[in-house]
Amino acid sequence: MKSPTLPVAVLVLLTFCSPDRNRQTPETGMGGATAGGLSSNDTMPTGGADSAAPAGDATPSPAGILSQLSVGNMAEIRLAGTMAKQATSPQVKQVARKLAADHAKNLEQLRALAQKLNLSLTSPAGGASPGTAALPADLQGKSGTELDRAFVQHEIDEHRANIEKIRSRMIPAAQNEQIKAYLQKTVTEMEGHLAALQRAQQQLGA
Repeated sequence: MKSPTLPVAVLVLLTFCSPDRNRQTPETGMGGATAGGLSSNDTMPTGGADSAAPAGDATPSPAGILSQLSVGNMAEIRLAGTMAKQATSPQVKQVARKLAADHAKNLEQLRALAQKLNLSLTSPAGGASPGTAALPADLQGKSGTELDRAFVQHEIDEHRANIEKIRSRMIPAAQNEQIKAYLQKTVTEMEGHLAALQRAQQQLGA
């Protein structure tokens, strides 16, 4: 969570935000967006400025780690904010509001940590403007219950991917204890989001 669109990165989002799954990445990242996007959502971008590893097994820098999560959080906030208005299910509206609020709080904490450590946050080139609220590709053209279900599934996928990314790549790469603590807290929050999303999915009968 702590998504976000971050479908949003860490914390996926938050595109702590992320795997490229045919989705639009606003500033790319905890999603995704995602929340989102940890790309549209909780998903982390796969490139960008002084950001994380440009490719493969390269180790993300401290600024790169936080930049990816920053982008993911912003994407998740946009997507979740949009879905809080467009969703038809009360459960999905509630989950979307929580995602937007939690990722906004996580982004605040991230920025404060970056300032404290004197790290500059960067965004991948070609990202959408902060006001952009376009839906990820896998949600476009859907409405009503179909959109609700697609959003929930999108967020589940984004959160799982970003939790794994933070655990397997970012936490091992983080040598600064404050960054490591932030990442661990973010994973815990995102796990809470994942549980809430799975409950919503069951309620939707998806």
